[in-house]
Amino acid sequence: MPTYRRAEPENKDPYRAQPLPVGRPVAVYYRQSSEAQIGNISTTLQTVDMVEHLVRLGWAPESVIMIDMDAGISGMKTIEERPGMSRLFDMIEHQAIGAVAAQDVDRFFRDLTQIQTNIFIDACRRNNVLVLTPTMVYDFGHATQGRYHMQMFREQAQRAADYLEFHIKGRLVKSRQWRQQRGMWTGRPMAPGYVVDLRATLPDGSANANHRKYVPFEPYAAVIRQYFELFRQYNGVGVHTGRHIQEHGPFFPEVTPEMVPEGFKFYSKLQHRSAITGKWCPASASLRHFLTNVVYIGHWVHRDVIVQWDNHEPIVPLDLFMYAFNRLSKTDFFGDPNPDYQPHRQYKRQPKATRREPYPTYAGLIFSDDMPHKPHQRLAAVWNNHSETYQYCFYEAGGRSNIWNIRAHFLDPVVDYMLLDRLQATTLDEHLWQEALRDVRSGNRGEVQRLEQAIQQEKREQSNVLAALGHLSNPDLTRRSRRQLIYHKVWTVLLARMPPCGRLPPVGRKTDYLPRGVGGGER
Repeated sequence: MPTYRRAEPENKDPYRAQPLPVGRPVAVYYRQSSEAQIGNISTTLQTVDMVEHLVRLGWAPESVIMIDMDAGISGMKTIEERPGMSRLFDMIEHQAIGAVAAQDVDRFFRDLTQIQTNIFIDACRRNNVLVLTPTMVYDFGHATQGRYHMQMFREQAQRAADYLEFHIKGRLVKSRQWRQQRGMWTGRPMAPGYVVDLRATLPDGSANANHRKYVPFEPYAAVIRQYFELFRQYNGVGVHTGRHIQEHGPFFPEVTPEMVPEGFKFYSKLQHRSAITGKWCPASASLRHFLTNVVYIGHWVHRDVIVQWDNHEPIVPLDLFMYAFNRLSKTDFFGDPNPDYQPHRQYKRQPKATRREPYPTYAGLIFSDDMPHKPHQRLAAVWNNHSETYQYCFYEAGGRSNIWNIRAHFLDPVVDYMLLDRLQATTLDEHLWQEALRDVRSGNRGEVQRLEQAIQQEKREQSNVLAALGHLSNPDLTRRSRRQLIYHKVWTVLLARMPPCGRLPPVGRKTDYLPRGVGGGER
């Protein structure tokens, strides 16, 4: 039976914009295209001014959520490639916010394909989330105006993408590249040791041939030359050179405006200070870049290619620079293999044939429990070039290279003594021994045949495991199969060496036959 209800008057005006959802949280999306833009006037407009604008519209300050993880990220990237936009998209899909605000539509997207723009529009429409800018409120789910708002939003995003593609990349970037290819500075951080001559004309009115080119800045250039000298003093060892610089310098001085001549530009982006002195110096990891940068011998590089030779005045002598370059760079100035490459080899392995000491007897059989988090850690048997002797080394991978060590010619005799003492203390059943001797003398072949059959069976098992290894792709199954193969090989060797009437020790009980601290561990 149908049920009926009283007709309700239609109070909703399809042409009137719905009120702002001030009762639900609002997100403010902040984005800058590059790190150099962070902190400029646009940052203030997108953060401080936008929050104040939302508070004036009726939102409580605690209801405004700032999403600022996309500082220095291009708007051409997808939603997934931007952590801030990914978080905003998740909040929209989970209906955690009622609106999202930004300084302009180009803060959201500069997508030429409009794919990411349409994904964002659809999510806001389905979840009834408004998009606010200082000049427009986009309501993609509006009954009559929603389609118009979608079109306006797409046009604004397309206009921003076109501006980036045709004006920025098509004109400004090409102009910058034109200057860079001719050896001129275009605003990027300078190589330490140089300033840029910005004078278009000289005092006599003639054109400046060094306009926008590097000019030596002696307070930094002197430090750069000392770095190359230190590298040569340490025989091309970058680690020792970097350690000396971190501890003793020389360090880059603090630059004040009066140190830079009028008409010249100093723009350095040094970010590392010595942890010991707190003064400016290159990080150990970046020292290699300093010592192989051809800008210090007067050449100009654009996109990893030398585009201008002898472009400006060098600050490092050529022979000193080539000494460092040939010890650090595997390629020459053209990217080909460097025929003069002579890397420093600090440690050279001595051939085993020339070592005067025999290899340790118990290599691979000594273990230690000194690390509680790694019980039964195997000790490595290594050769010490300094003392010219073998030693057992206890180390932790990823931490200290050597926790402690002991020389092999000290430890091996002790283990020999303990092993012989244990063997001498071992008693045999005389009755079984005499019975075994009688079986051997009487030519009893039954036990021998049994061992031969066991050996053949183990060899067949090895063949089966080898055949299975060729078809396995799972790493865990492969590891287990290899372990089983090793077990079969060891068992075959034990069977082959077993006397006819002997008794094999129980598997996994080798610690019952060896002194404490020797053997053990997984096999």
